[in-house]
Amino acid sequence: MSSEDKRFVLVNYTISILDESGEKIIETTFENVAKEHNLQTQGVFEPELVIIGEGLLFKPVEEALRELKEGESKEVILEPSQAFGERDPKNIRVIPAREFTRQGVVPRVGEEIEVGGQRGRIIRVGGGRVTVDFNHPFAGKKVKTFLKLEKVIVSDEEKIKELFHRWFRGIPREQISAEVKDGEATISVPAVALLHENSYHLINAFIRDVEKYLPRITSINLVFGFRIERSQARESTQTGAQPSSQETSASQEAKAEGEGGQ
Repeated sequence: MSSEDKRFVLVNYTISILDESGEKIIETTFENVAKEHNLQTQGVFEPELVIIGEGLLFKPVEEALRELKEGESKEVILEPSQAFGERDPKNIRVIPAREFTRQGVVPRVGEEIEVGGQRGRIIRVGGGRVTVDFNHPFAGKKVKTFLKLEKVIVSDEEKIKELFHRWFRGIPREQISAEVKDGEATISVPAVALLHENSYHLINAFIRDVEKYLPRITSINLVFGFRIERSQARESTQTGAQPSSQETSASQEAKAEGEGGQ
């Protein structure tokens, strides 16, 4: 699929895990849902940018989004094989406890660890051995996804804004502006974006996305806005404390005339 065929949309969603104990919501962009289910999150509740055809979504979810129009919603239930996969007994390994001791790690049941570049969860400790489950935590479980397509992004200006916001989540959408003329894009953002950790790498990632998804854009100008705030009270005080030379001269003349008339 070419970059011209990829569709930019803003999507609100809720993702739940289904198992024998019932339904457990693990992620949502709806603030009311997060509060209702006491989800602990530090994120901002807002629609997510999704580029259909990018290949980052589970296939059934992407297919569902292709069918939706702006304002429509849909629920999709994925089988384990369509989501995080089936549980594989081969992904459960027994590791000598001394391997952890050498690294100064005290293995405890339930802890997540990394071994040989793989993340796993300790499920058993005893007899000088540690049993680690390297299956995905949600392997073998169905996944329910509720999707609502909030907006279809059409113009290059809006797409550029969304791509920048994708990498700089701390910058509100309304503080990002973009103009495109003759293939040249100018993006204006608050200077606070430069304070983001790894801001240089984030800017490079943003530029790569523009290059990948917006072939009509041939150059990018990034403008960082600095706001200068002056204290009016301080200015007025400074102005009052330093009278002009004409005012000083007039005051001295008046004083001299007064003394001469006495």
